[in-house]
Amino acid sequence: MHESSGPGRAKLAGNSGPTAGFAALVAASLLVTTAANLSPTLVSALAVQIEEDLGIGETEIGMTVSAFFFVGMLSSVLTGRMVERIGPTAGLRLAAALAGAVLVATGTLGRSWPALLVLVGVSGLANAWGQPAANLYVARGVSSRRQGLALGIQKSGIPTASLLGGLAIPTVGLTIGWSWAFVLGGLLALGLLMGVPAVDQARPAVTRDGSRAGPGAGRRPDVPVRLLVAVACSTCLAAMGSMALSTFFVLSSVESGFDEAVAGILLMVGSVVGIASRLGMGASADRASMSPFTMLTAVFAVASLAFVGLSTGSRTMVLVAMPFAFATSLAWPGLFHLATVRANPSAPGAATGITLTGTLAGAVSGPLLFGVLVEATSYGWGWRLAAVTSGAASAVMAVAGRLIDNRSASYPTGRP
Repeated sequence: MHESSGPGRAKLAGNSGPTAGFAALVAASLLVTTAANLSPTLVSALAVQIEEDLGIGETEIGMTVSAFFFVGMLSSVLTGRMVERIGPTAGLRLAAALAGAVLVATGTLGRSWPALLVLVGVSGLANAWGQPAANLYVARGVSSRRQGLALGIQKSGIPTASLLGGLAIPTVGLTIGWSWAFVLGGLLALGLLMGVPAVDQARPAVTRDGSRAGPGAGRRPDVPVRLLVAVACSTCLAAMGSMALSTFFVLSSVESGFDEAVAGILLMVGSVVGIASRLGMGASADRASMSPFTMLTAVFAVASLAFVGLSTGSRTMVLVAMPFAFATSLAWPGLFHLATVRANPSAPGAATGITLTGTLAGAVSGPLLFGVLVEATSYGWGWRLAAVTSGAASAVMAVAGRLIDNRSASYPTGRP
């Protein structure tokens, strides 16, 4: 059988002919991840118009975004196991199909808040399939020497979705209406269906001791579940602040005195900063001797300080703190998934399903608590809450990451 000709290439499933290169594999996972996260980012970016059109407030916007992650939280462990069975290519294509169909339905049927809430919630299934599938896709299709960069690019799908959301404000939302942004996003997502290059579905997983496991059969994460749960708790706390930023930054900026279109531009700039930071961290993680868990600890600490800056409500401080908030809040998922994949080579999809539950739990509770707190007090108190949860995330990750790194050093060939 024809072998890959380079470190970043993967065989087409079941074929001995063409190969898919690094760029094609990473681009496909990036685009599907972006499509799977469009629903909540469009709700967040177009919140001013949605609130006016549907007669709702910050609490309802927070609940709508939380519904997306709540559905994902309930289903991510199961979808992680299913992706190990059906393969990453099928998982990504299913995620693109779900995302596209629900986005179109949201644009055409989401004309009341209950309908919008349900449809955005259902779209969370696309993310629950897409995240484990994308990680397994990189683990099988990309050389370990380039997985940090690959995951950094792939996880840029979330800030890319935020960038598109910011772009949608002046180009679609303020011209032909917010619902058309969902329809157009859905059509783009459906166009990705046949653009996902296949990787070898039957390729067995390689464990740390060099043994091979049959596809989808009895694979367990290398790291004990209790430590994966500890990591999930840390990312839950971090995601509370990150999703509050993605959900309420435009509304908070308008409250601080910025014009809506300017707030959209700031969201776009922040998203670009987040993408650049994510790529830089991913590439650095491939070369650095520092553990990704240690890097996550530092990133969460910086995010906490950035949220303190946003809490002042000053337009000047918003401009100063915004790049640091986006650079950290949008960058850490790439490092987190790299750490998960590297620590669990036997079953990266199943491990992602477990740890992703924490991230999604934070993504559920963050916007909801933030929205309720803002309506009761002010945006300043909302950003202070984000600062506290990010600081706590840093402390928990420092402990959990150290335990995992020490365990890896003690048992370099696999489980004890």
